[in-house]
Amino acid sequence: MSAVQSRLVIRLFATFVWFTVLAGQFWRNLGGWWGFGAIAVIVVIGSVIGLSTQRHNARRRATANAATATATATATATATATRLNAAPANASAVSSHADTEASVPVHADGAAAVSTTAAPTPAQDDTPTDRDIARGNTYQAALAPALNWRKFPKTITAFLLLATLSIAWSYYPGASALGITLQLITTLAALFLAVTLTWPELLRTLAGALRWILALSLVFELFVAVVIRNPVLPFFVDYGNAKVPDAFYWSQGLLLAGGPIEGIVANRNLLGFIALTAIIVFIVQLRARLVKRGAGLVWLGLAVGMLLLTRSATVTVSLVAVVAALLFALWARRLHDQHRRPLYLVAAASVLAVAAALALFSSQLFGLLGRSEDLTGRFDIWASVTNLAQERPVFGWGWVSYWVPWVEPFNDLAVRKGVTYLQAHNAWLDVWLQLGIVGVILFAALVFSTLWRAWFLAVDRPRLGIEDTEPFAVSALLPLLLLAALIAQSVAESRLLIESGWVILIVLAVVTKRQQHAPRPMP
Repeated sequence: MSAVQSRLVIRLFATFVWFTVLAGQFWRNLGGWWGFGAIAVIVVIGSVIGLSTQRHNARRRATANAATATATATATATATATRLNAAPANASAVSSHADTEASVPVHADGAAAVSTTAAPTPAQDDTPTDRDIARGNTYQAALAPALNWRKFPKTITAFLLLATLSIAWSYYPGASALGITLQLITTLAALFLAVTLTWPELLRTLAGALRWILALSLVFELFVAVVIRNPVLPFFVDYGNAKVPDAFYWSQGLLLAGGPIEGIVANRNLLGFIALTAIIVFIVQLRARLVKRGAGLVWLGLAVGMLLLTRSATVTVSLVAVVAALLFALWARRLHDQHRRPLYLVAAASVLAVAAALALFSSQLFGLLGRSEDLTGRFDIWASVTNLAQERPVFGWGWVSYWVPWVEPFNDLAVRKGVTYLQAHNAWLDVWLQLGIVGVILFAALVFSTLWRAWFLAVDRPRLGIEDTEPFAVSALLPLLLLAALIAQSVAESRLLIESGWVILIVLAVVTKRQQHAPRPMP
């Protein structure tokens, strides 16, 4: 298989991985847990093969480059020795110039025939340049070096190690083992995306998966609203004659009524966040001129429409956070790095002002967002989780990631209107419950160290040489904007710990770390 063909296969599989982690509920509703398990096995096997291939290619390139360097050095040394040996003869030729001139053969055209020995030409070096990788050249991208594990974000390793060790003190060791296994599988998929893809390929495959989800969600909701005209339950479930809570339906079929809609992911908050992610990615692609303007605007319009139709308050808050992060980043780009203190003061004051507004006018603000004063029952869930976490405050009850409903205390920890919720609806409370204060510290280190690198990646000019004269890259804003959305969402949802949230976090942590140590141009 040629390099171009292999990159095509990798990009197609990466799009499939993005689709699966973003729309895992689609596979579960379509094929049940067994079907989803089969999809997960495909993701694991493909990720392992992709990472192994990338590592093999990197070793092969290192060997080839070493051989080329040795051959070049040998050729240079031989040429130097030849010139040194010819030096005495040249001196003798100068002293007897007349004899030498007479002895030089002359061609018919009168030109003296000069015999020269050319030094061996070194083998052509096709090591990928910064520009090759930045532009996503498929052949050169295949030669891109694998991840340097010495420069791997240590916070990821520390957090996963603590989660694994928590089996020793877990209140539910079997569930913890299952949860850690799923966490490691999700991390493996994230590493495949971060290591095997170039930055343009990451953008391209993520955008492709988002387009598939948005398009399928629109078609699905249209079919339910126009053809079925009734709420639709997931396949492979049977609730008998019992009253089914609204949260259990795949779609309520409210598209023509103006929403809210759930799409193929069966959850309006999740669909809304996917639409917000799509808006960010599509705008970056348009501004970087990575897609045709007409098609890009059509997809952007679809993403905006889907976001509005979900009517998700949590995503609205995330959107505000994204806009704020973008404004501060653009402001910082206009300032010298030594003159940004006023910006940081304004940012800190803004955070304090938002906190004060939430404390003093929470009911009015929640009303504007269309939510009750208890944030649709979240206050009760947070109280229950806090009380339980205080019983094991240091190391927690043991890692389980997404709550499992068949073990205590999760079987009745968060029940509302007949629905047993399987998350704390706050990622930070969830980590405290499962891994204690130690886990919160490590998780905060992972999130905010990634945010730190993403901020300076967004606001500083690329330094690819001695001088920082490179223009700002549009796509350098993407990690910061995605993290702003994830962190804002983490206050009301725990999805930062599972599936798409965790994958995006790990991908951004690895990519920003690599960019910090080995800067590459970005579109």
